Amino acid sequence: VGTGAAALVVESAESARERGIRPIAQVLGTVIANSAFHGTRLDVEHITGAAKTLMAEVEAWGMNRHQVASEMMFMSHETYTPARGGSAAAEINALREVFGDDIDKVVITNTKGFTGHAMGAGIEDVVALKALETGIIPPVPNHKEVDPDLGNLNLSKGGPHPNVRYAWRLAAGFGSQ
Repeated sequence: VGTGAAALVVESAESARERGIRPIAQVLGTVIANSAFHGTRLDVEHITGAAKTLMAEVEAWGMNRHQVASEMMFMSHETYTPARGGSAAAEINALREVFGDDIDKVVITNTKGFTGHAMGAGIEDVVALKALETGIIPPVPNHKEVDPDLGNLNLSKGGPHPNVRYAWRLAAGFGSQ
């Protein structure tokens, strides 16, 4: 467990134009949900349902999930370091349901191995935005062994990813909230 702080300014496109600034990103969708499933584990079906709901919001903008997969960065909740299922299994199941065979085009990253688990601080939100802004995606720290149960994944080794234009952030709290 770590500590930290993060802040973002979220405003309308009109407000940003009035202030003469160029926004870093645009919010295309957001889902807030809670299954009250378990104190620390994620409900696989609940996470999958929330992921499908989010992608439906994004596709309402005229986008196609299979076309954006190669331009997508997934900022996970899970660290993907030890093979133990749990959150990683729920996330990957959800991504497979949403992207199908295109899941291996999505770049998956996580920074908890660098920062610790900063309970609700939103550090990953800022990292995701900076990745969109700079085109540089951090690696999954301490990743040494692929979990065969999760299948073929595009786990970030860190570095430039100039084709990434979209970030998907999963913030999973206690009880699959």
